[in-house]
Amino acid sequence: MNKILRDEEFKKKFPIELVKHNSEWVHWYEGKKKSLLAKLEKHKVSLYHIGSTAIPNIYSKDIIDIILEINESNDFDSIIDILNPEWELRWKEEDRAFLVKGYGDDGFLDKVYHLHVRKKGDIEEVKFRDVLIENPKLAKQYERLKLDLETTYKYDREGYTAGKTKLIKDIIKEYGLHK
Repeated sequence: MNKILRDEEFKKKFPIELVKHNSEWVHWYEGKKKSLLAKLEKHKVSLYHIGSTAIPNIYSKDIIDIILEINESNDFDSIIDILNPEWELRWKEEDRAFLVKGYGDDGFLDKVYHLHVRKKGDIEEVKFRDVLIENPKLAKQYERLKLDLETTYKYDREGYTAGKTKLIKDIIKEYGLHK
């Protein structure tokens, strides 16, 4: 099977679908945080619930996004190895990695997680989340944009993400959220 066909099948299995805020999301995060901290107890790490599931009262994809912030002294590769095979590594760069959990053969499982592994200080998304929590009108503006993008980019994650970029960059600039 060629790569384009596989990508199209993936997009059909895992569409962009926004749902009303679920008060259980915070509990899903807390449970996963506890298990990650136990698994990484020998490493000094911090965990943050990010993304729209961390913002009250706005629609979101039913996916819990988590930043795993590691100290410079931690061995980046050994932490990734500890997380495998429970977490599926999707990509890795020198100082960033992206892992997922909850993607089944036929679509999403009951609980889906995205884990963003970052070096200390690379947590701009946490500041962005805090601004939206503190500014409900801004959060609703972000929600409206996402709902519009969901219609246009239901089977195009890259397009959906790119459509949010300008507003996110504007908010980051306006609120001085650069690292």
